[in-house]
Amino acid sequence: MRRQPLLLPLTALATLVSARTAVASDWHTVLPGSPAAAFSARSAAALSASARSAAGARGAAETYLKHAAAELGLHGVSLRYEKELLAGAHRTVRFEQFHAGLPVLGASAAVRVAPDGRVTVVVLDVARDLSVPTAPKYREDAARKLVEATYGMTLAERPSASLAVFPEAETPGKLVWVVDVRSERGGDRYLVDAHTGSIVHRRPLAVDVRGRVYPISAAVTPEVEDRELTDLDAADPQRLRGWSGNLEVTNYVDGDLLSGVPLTLEQRVEPNSGDDFLYNPPTDASDAHDQFAQVGIYYHLTRMRDYFRSTHQLDMTSPRWKVVAVANMLESGRPMDNAFYSPQGVGAPFSAPNLIAIGQGSRFDFSDDSDVFLHEFTHYISSNAVGYNEGQFAINEYGLSPWGGSIDEGLADYFACSVNGDPTVGEASLELFGMERDLSDDQKTCPDDLFGEVHEDGEMIGSLAWALREKFGQVVGDSLVWSAMTLLTSNASLDDFARALQTAAGDLVSTGELSAADAAAVDAIIKSRGLDDCGEVLDLSGGKARRTQMFGIDSLALGTGATCQEARGQISLQSLFHFKSTPDPTAKGIRFIAQLQPVGGRDLEWNIYVRTARHVGFSSTGFLPEATLYDYSVKKITKTYEEIVIDETSDPPFDPAQTYYMVIGHGNCPASLLTVESEDIGVEPPVEPVDPVDPVEPETGSSGATPGPTKYPPAGPREEGCACRAGAPSAPAAPWAALSGAALAAAAVLRRRVRARTLD
Repeated sequence: MRRQPLLLPLTALATLVSARTAVASDWHTVLPGSPAAAFSARSAAALSASARSAAGARGAAETYLKHAAAELGLHGVSLRYEKELLAGAHRTVRFEQFHAGLPVLGASAAVRVAPDGRVTVVVLDVARDLSVPTAPKYREDAARKLVEATYGMTLAERPSASLAVFPEAETPGKLVWVVDVRSERGGDRYLVDAHTGSIVHRRPLAVDVRGRVYPISAAVTPEVEDRELTDLDAADPQRLRGWSGNLEVTNYVDGDLLSGVPLTLEQRVEPNSGDDFLYNPPTDASDAHDQFAQVGIYYHLTRMRDYFRSTHQLDMTSPRWKVVAVANMLESGRPMDNAFYSPQGVGAPFSAPNLIAIGQGSRFDFSDDSDVFLHEFTHYISSNAVGYNEGQFAINEYGLSPWGGSIDEGLADYFACSVNGDPTVGEASLELFGMERDLSDDQKTCPDDLFGEVHEDGEMIGSLAWALREKFGQVVGDSLVWSAMTLLTSNASLDDFARALQTAAGDLVSTGELSAADAAAVDAIIKSRGLDDCGEVLDLSGGKARRTQMFGIDSLALGTGATCQEARGQISLQSLFHFKSTPDPTAKGIRFIAQLQPVGGRDLEWNIYVRTARHVGFSSTGFLPEATLYDYSVKKITKTYEEIVIDETSDPPFDPAQTYYMVIGHGNCPASLLTVESEDIGVEPPVEPVDPVDPVEPETGSSGATPGPTKYPPAGPREEGCACRAGAPSAPAAPWAALSGAALAAAAVLRRRVRARTLD
């Protein structure tokens, strides 16, 4: 039975938003004839093979960026080398952006370098024209106090804080204090404007999991086996510590991250059979101190580390990769039917920058399903190696943009399934509730089946990746997916993932590992999911109709005690996609038509925004982004159908040489299916050829008729004023205190209510 999507993470949407806004990823395929490419080729040719190896991909990437700065629009953009990742025989060199010595949040570049030292692709996600002064008016302590004030208490642990630049489209940027605070879900990040003293954004750092657990799993491998625990660090007494100090497996003792009480952890498990850890599963499924869970966690995390280290040559030896894994995790002593990865880590005595927590559930232990470990480990990999996932509430200049989170969830599912060798996530956990994720299900397509919730939408990405594995085998499938993953920036769209896959396929063709026909098969699989046309903006030109989903305020208010009507005036939602239409050169106007099909109610209040030549612009209000840059609008629509017409009477008048961009903003209570289409007005239909006939003489005294004015019949009911130019945007609504204040308190209640929903 198909499950109804539950938007658990969206409960706190009004407060838990992304820590950045930026432009879309900008892809540059390096043409052999470009001056920078020619310089790069000459430089590579001048070196011997050994010299090229010594110089490395980093040198090639830096040289190309320097000489192609004008082509790439990088004048005034400061990029610093971050890391180098292997992608088969190719390499991806990644850079971070800085402004006046401060990091620019989420801004980065990825450069693909071929084995012969040639740069083949550059992916930019950078902020241009930054000019914000970097001297803070409000100091670090003031930022911390403001964050504490939002909690209504002094935090037990001093939050970390650092200065950075927050890029915001069509602005000089903002100087912000980045303040990280521990929370029940692994940490929250606040951005505090260092010039105005206001909170710019807030988002969770943890990546959550929902389900029930086992190692390869009680459902798949119900008989326990004795397996080797590799790479343990020798100690007396021997503990579950390994990887030269980079992994510590611990057990939960106490702590309440939500209220600021640090975790108390213990590491007491020792060998119980000579040098071996041969503990049996506990007789009581609710045992929150069993050694069996901790041993399983060590084994499977090490198994997954070995996979990434051997298959993708990923170096995880530096201290920044240290991870503490917590078995039998509870929520302030209550069962936790969940697991999560958090880049905020844990404090002393196990101090580490990464945390993987595996819950002791209300009915059984999550450590009994290795799908959970491998999924969480992939989040840990993507965070430390690539860093493209800004989470459920990521925003950019298009507004809410959860696609990076959807990609990360899908790929976490994929690598868990690929390493475990079957396409189902959660046979031992999610399946108990009819909520397992089957990557062999290829029914979801873009945009029709996208919902805006990262786990739901991630199923399409996981399914796409599994289809590649089925087509080419695990070795090539994993190579394609990993290679594509290394090219993603933190503002990645689903379209970017498709382009990254095509780039990865092209790389394998260039090294002889795939044929041109194989690359065409990759394109066909991408097209079958609709990902060949799944960017932030969907094209309606030529009268095309597009469908997508929109979640409603009811989903957000669930568990907070607030009503949709209370929330509506304080938060703004939007369609998942923007739309555009380029009219026929002979058109006299253009009409955008929107039709909603509400699910579970009819309480609607929505708006249509249109802008000429560029997509409708969104700005942060401190919580949710709102449409602020547009030329035309229809507002406060309460019916299911509406249209907006731009013609010669509009202000500004219709211009057939322009492209028009549209988006829906709304405060609808129910979720809805949205259908959008455009129509050119005044375009004469093509004349069909007819057989010639003899001319007919006109009657005596008659005169030629003068055609009357062209009429533009509406496609449906139309409200007055739909083509008016928008005046100055209304001031952003104040944060909804009821929702923002109650969100954290309600989150635990809501999680317990739908705790079996997702494996994150």
